Amino acid sequence: MQRPALRARASVVATIGLALIWMMLWGELSLGAALWGVIVALLIQIAFPLPEVPELESFRPIGFLRLVLVTLWGLLISSFQVAAQVVAFWRPTRNAIIRVELRSDSTFITVITAELVTLVPGSVAIDAGAGWLLVHVFDASTDAAIDSARAKVRATEATVLRAFGTPEDRALLEVD
Repeated sequence: MQRPALRARASVVATIGLALIWMMLWGELSLGAALWGVIVALLIQIAFPLPEVPELESFRPIGFLRLVLVTLWGLLISSFQVAAQVVAFWRPTRNAIIRVELRSDSTFITVITAELVTLVPGSVAIDAGAGWLLVHVFDASTDAAIDSARAKVRATEATVLRAFGTPEDRALLEVD
């Protein structure tokens, strides 16, 4: 596998994100803090070049907002579901490890999907590859529960694709 070449470049999305982090760290929302944030962000990007990540250039704020809201809702619902399973100690739970085929083979999309799957209670991504995830599922008592867990992972990936996916990645959503 050939590593992408590193080159100094400034991304608009990264610059804005780093400048916002700078202002949060200083606890000040002012023109001066914003200006220094932009300067520091540009210096960071020049001093520590990263490989090109095309998904960051196709960032969509509305898709990202949807991603945040869907994840928060998933956290809320899954927390109650897992708590109910734990409290119902008389009913045994069966765990399973399932392989989920993803639409995209992008490493960036796979990593973000794995992180979100692991963040939400009841499932943990334990391995990943190009276009697949291996997920530990807390409640796999029936085939329907396993299919539901697989569908949740694919729905998470679809939400990530809508927030960060390249046009080619988003086209994969129309195929399903």
